[in-house]
Amino acid sequence: MALIREWIASPCYSSRGGSSVRLIVVHTAEGARTIEDLGAFFANGANGVSSHTGADDQPGRVGEYVTRGNKAWTQGNANPVAVSLELCGFASWSTAVWKNDHHTMLENCAAWIAEEAAHYGLPITELSPQQAQGSGRGVCQHIDLGAWGGGHVDCGSGFPMGYVLDMARNGPAKPPPPAIEGDDVFYLEFDEGGSAPLVFSNLEADGKHRVRLFCGRNCTVELDLATDKAPFDLGWDRGPNGLKIPEGVKKGAVRYITAPAQGARIACVISESS
Repeated sequence: MALIREWIASPCYSSRGGSSVRLIVVHTAEGARTIEDLGAFFANGANGVSSHTGADDQPGRVGEYVTRGNKAWTQGNANPVAVSLELCGFASWSTAVWKNDHHTMLENCAAWIAEEAAHYGLPITELSPQQAQGSGRGVCQHIDLGAWGGGHVDCGSGFPMGYVLDMARNGPAKPPPPAIEGDDVFYLEFDEGGSAPLVFSNLEADGKHRVRLFCGRNCTVELDLATDKAPFDLGWDRGPNGLKIPEGVKKGAVRYITAPAQGARIACVISESS
């Protein structure tokens, strides 16, 4: 579904001077907490600043302050070749704050990136600072533009850029399925990151033999069931319907594949058989 774009015009814009857009740039507003407040700030010409769009925690809605065809005033020398989004948040926020408290804002950001990439024919690819400041085509944060882009540090080290780009390519991550009433389930959730094995034992599950896993990255999850037989390979991802661990199995390894092209977010219930 397309984003609803709330038009709040800013007088702070100018011509691109014939330049073509090659950058989709994400910022943090560092003050305004709603797209309306941000729009009011940009609408004041005395402030001499603007962005094309802004996003807050309102589902499926962004503010639009400068049209795509014009140059917004927000990232220095990069302005002629960029479209920009201001997140109504702070560069000091941790990854946990972004994901747990402002997930809707991340979804809005992802949807905006997807729409801009489709409009300009740009890849949804994270650019390095060298690429962003050179001739790269794709997505970056304000910090990646360096002094050329004004020397800012947003969106901060906690901003989950890879997670947002995965959503931009594939749509919002599906929420975990609810526990079945009466289940004694131990929940684990892993965020995106490296591909090292993730290991836990049934002691960590506090005696619970149904374990629900949510894995948002390429990884191997090893289950130590503390029984009496040799390790048993439970096989590749079987989807949300779950896998039964055979009786007497000592250890199982479940391999979850979340290929970037698919963006699958795996949810699987694993139960010790009786």
